[in-house]
Amino acid sequence: MYNLHATEIQSFAQKSADNLFQVILMVALSIQQRWDTVGKQMEDVKAEGLDSKYLWGNKVKTYKYLLAKKYFIYAQAMAVINSKHDNDTKALKLMEIFLRVDGLGLAKAGFVCQLFAGLVGCIDTHNIRMYQLDSNKLKYSNNIKCVIKRRSKINNYIKLCGFIGTEKLWNNWCNYLALRNPKAWRDGYHVSAAHVAYAKGEALGG
Repeated sequence: MYNLHATEIQSFAQKSADNLFQVILMVALSIQQRWDTVGKQMEDVKAEGLDSKYLWGNKVKTYKYLLAKKYFIYAQAMAVINSKHDNDTKALKLMEIFLRVDGLGLAKAGFVCQLFAGLVGCIDTHNIRMYQLDSNKLKYSNNIKCVIKRRSKINNYIKLCGFIGTEKLWNNWCNYLALRNPKAWRDGYHVSAAHVAYAKGEALGG
């Protein structure tokens, strides 16, 4: 699943600022929402813009930030991808870029990194339960003034994702979600394919 769908969306996200915008928007809309609803949310936001009923709370700030900064975000992220840094350094630099997006915490910034570059990953509430993790250790705030403390938090998250494995995080999450909600999903492959369909605005196949 990961080798098919995640790599496809990584190629898509790296092609243009507008594509990366779509990917980050998808991630933001998924916050505190069922994954099977995200496609309809993407369609509504595309049609209604800031008037979409799915832009509430920090999601309004996220959308406005993306509209204003999408070319800057894309240029910065692509500079990291094309750099000669090792993957750990790339992961840190990308996380710092995506964490500046209003409304994204460690898990969702890690999700964007995974979708954009195949690095890091998303440790959400489902993964916290699956791997029996301490959710307090995954909390992050951009208000942390000390750069060393902020980077330590980010690096610890990156290491945790690396320990579990980006591909494993993706595949296990998709299978877990399918088992939890069989009315919405046929199997983990169906969940995985939704990532591509949602971001690209395509019909969701099998």
